[in-house]
Amino acid sequence: MAAVAGARRSLLAALLLVASAGTALAQGTPPAAPVLVVEATLRDIARQAEFTGRVRAVDRVELRARVGGTLGARRVTDGQDVAEGAVLFTLDPAPYEAVVEQRRAAIEAAEATLEVASAQYERARQLWRTRSIPEATLDQRRGDQLRARADLSIARAALREAELNLSYTEIRAPIAGQIGPAAVSPGNLVGPESGALAVLVRQDPMHVAFSIGQRQFVEARTAGAERGVGGIRVRLVLPDGSTYPETGRIDFGGVQADARTDSVPLRAVFSNPRRVLLDGMGVRVVLELAQPQQALVIPQSALLADQQGSYVFVVEAGNRAAIRRVRTEARRDGTAVVLEGLSAGDTVIAQGQARVRPGALVAPRPLSGAGS
Repeated sequence: MAAVAGARRSLLAALLLVASAGTALAQGTPPAAPVLVVEATLRDIARQAEFTGRVRAVDRVELRARVGGTLGARRVTDGQDVAEGAVLFTLDPAPYEAVVEQRRAAIEAAEATLEVASAQYERARQLWRTRSIPEATLDQRRGDQLRARADLSIARAALREAELNLSYTEIRAPIAGQIGPAAVSPGNLVGPESGALAVLVRQDPMHVAFSIGQRQFVEARTAGAERGVGGIRVRLVLPDGSTYPETGRIDFGGVQADARTDSVPLRAVFSNPRRVLLDGMGVRVVLELAQPQQALVIPQSALLADQQGSYVFVVEAGNRAAIRRVRTEARRDGTAVVLEGLSAGDTVIAQGQARVRPGALVAPRPLSGAGS
């Protein structure tokens, strides 16, 4: 009987507890929502910003035939590294060698004509001194000599042109770099209108072109007044998500903004010793200040967004949740730098915000682990 009485008392206590909870709910006091919180703290960090970029070769040359002719055997293989001045393609030189010989013969003929004209003019001068010939004959001989001298100059210029065309039958590398696949096979007739025979690209160093917003550009220029472009490090995130091991530097800043996108073009240069960067590759560009600065940091998981922008929930007096509108910069380590809206020491809800409303009662517990 004692056991039965004890069971009845336990049941009665449980019913009273349920009834009291129901009364609390009826009175509009729901239980506190469990949340994980962190304290907004100041840290020494390197400020970062990330943008979309495109790799561009510093030097890229389309190899074309400058004269017409039959394409000879290739001197290089596709993808080969070539030195500056190396012969890459050849054209049949025979027609141009024949023209060179003709121009040399024309020079010899012009020299002979000039020699005769000069002798006749000198003889006419001597005869004119004794008035043995009229002055008109002297003038004619002088004109013959001048025309012969001009013809010699024309013949010499024609030889230089022929020799230049002959040199164009060897298509040489204007820069050192890696040659792409040949677009035309040997034996084809090519000329200036045939398009590129191949593309030659300098692989090291490489440029990376990207654009930043106008506001970010103004902020960077303001900071650069104190630190200069040397105070900004440039890093790359490759298409596979890995970080490129070489650090770059900005070597060009846009001279005008793009009115269509409200952005400013910039360019950085990177060494490329392992040929990881390829012309045309898409990358992510990360800019960071070389000197760390103190900044207010919170986990990115604490950030929420609506039509008005970004915000977070903070825990105020009495464990009540409140909204704070913030302006932040995201980082790649899972944190966000707070530019406006929070102060050091504010308690920010990092997890569990989905169950929270402004003014709601919360049960905060510290968040531990990465990014806390």
